[in-house]
Amino acid sequence: MKPVLILLPLALMLAACSDDTEAPPPPPRPVKSLVLEETNSVPLSFAGTVEPQIVTNYSFQILGRMISRNVQVGDGVERGTLLAVLEATALEQDVQAAQASLVSAQASANNARVVEQRQRGLFAKTVVSQAAVEDAVQAAQAAQSAEVRARSNLAKAQERLSYAKIAADYTGVVTSTAAEPGQVVAAGQTVVTVARPDLRDAVVDLPASAASGVKIGDPFAVVLQSDPTTVVKGRVRRIEPSADPVTRSQRIRIALQAAPAAFRLGSVISVSLPDMRPSELLLPASAIVTREGKTLVWIIPDGTDTVATREVTTTGTGTGAGTGTGTGTGTGGDRVSISSGLKRGDRVVVAGVNSLTDGQKIRISGDLK
Repeated sequence: MKPVLILLPLALMLAACSDDTEAPPPPPRPVKSLVLEETNSVPLSFAGTVEPQIVTNYSFQILGRMISRNVQVGDGVERGTLLAVLEATALEQDVQAAQASLVSAQASANNARVVEQRQRGLFAKTVVSQAAVEDAVQAAQAAQSAEVRARSNLAKAQERLSYAKIAADYTGVVTSTAAEPGQVVAAGQTVVTVARPDLRDAVVDLPASAASGVKIGDPFAVVLQSDPTTVVKGRVRRIEPSADPVTRSQRIRIALQAAPAAFRLGSVISVSLPDMRPSELLLPASAIVTREGKTLVWIIPDGTDTVATREVTTTGTGTGAGTGTGTGTGTGGDRVSISSGLKRGDRVVVAGVNSLTDGQKIRISGDLK
């Protein structure tokens, strides 16, 4: 009985010693952080090409076989330069027939006028009746109408003959050809394309966010990409009324002012316009934690090595946003804009946000830029 009584106090003393021994604190959790800075407005640059303001697709007005094309791509043309010719044998014969018809009609009209005068003289001598005079007058008028019709047919045939040739309407340069000699071309089918090189546009496709602030007459500086030192001024001449159905971009045309010869048609250019978007605070999506319907971030108060949650409002979330119960997410490239809850200079945890608790000690293992 005595050994049991001796061991009982000893067991009680050991239990008391074990209660007084505390577990060591957990080591600080390593995290990556970011000091918030407002994004700066920077000019936005967009690429485009130099295109002519005036382009004409020349075509024949009638069906026929083209027997010659007198220009090649790159050739300069003057007003009246012959570009292409159709075979015109049948058209020339139509002109000759119309000329013969006109000569016959003129002879008939002259004869009818002579007959009319003779009948009037005989009627004055009461040799012929009034009816004979009226018949002569009617015949003279019919002959005169036939002469007018024949003259009109000749003009029509000559006009149609002129359709067998294409001539330039202004001084320009040939930019493309679409038919070769010997080919049968339809009326309206493009044969030669001519552009005016003296009137040039910088054509640029802008996203809707950038195009919304552009107006007719706005000035732009246009830079030649092959030689960035070559810059000319221009003003917006036209804004396409509808967006591209695929890219949803808006096309604008900037009229170049006194552009040098280096701005050749087809040259690649770039234009810049200021970023009109307001400055904003951006965070990687991995810094966002969602708990109980609230959007939170972990901040590191100044002068401390602990973390605390803060509720924020975002204007959009990235695809890499983390949740309070999920596994770790990388920092990724997706970013969200913070509209309230944070200010410039706040230090926010952006990696290692999961499993943190309020007041937990942390160790900053690196900063993101």
